[in-house]
Amino acid sequence: MQIKEIMLKEVISVKRSTNLRQLLKIFAKFHIFPLVPVVEEDNRLVGIVSFRNLTNVFQPPRPEILKTVPFLDEEEEDIFKADFTEEIGDLVVVEDIMETKFISIQEDASLEEAFKSMKLHLKEEVPVVDKAGRLVGIVGIFDIIRQVFRQKGVIK
Repeated sequence: MQIKEIMLKEVISVKRSTNLRQLLKIFAKFHIFPLVPVVEEDNRLVGIVSFRNLTNVFQPPRPEILKTVPFLDEEEEDIFKADFTEEIGDLVVVEDIMETKFISIQEDASLEEAFKSMKLHLKEEVPVVDKAGRLVGIVGIFDIIRQVFRQKGVIK
């Protein structure tokens, strides 16, 4: 069985230019820990935004080189002490906080391939793409597990 047979096809996605205010409204529609794919105009997947990326808004900017120095501990983030104004909702856009290094799964991948990849990369949910890299769905580890139980006759 292929991932395209069990993936969720109706996926909420955003553009790089989506501002923080709009993104927060989108996140509010989720009941669980969300993963929001970032797509270009042609629906090509270019990044992802997760809850963890939102916490980057609370952290002061640091030069990339300092992030690689192991003995420089990051300050503990305290979102309640963050100093910013409401204008940040319009000034910060998805491109500022999105992850550009991410895993995705091809729609024709087998359930086993997808499961192994997700376990290897410690991902509970990943975007699904076609051969051209366009977003076609999203799949969670539970979707795969549920299908295995279905195949074994545990659930119908």
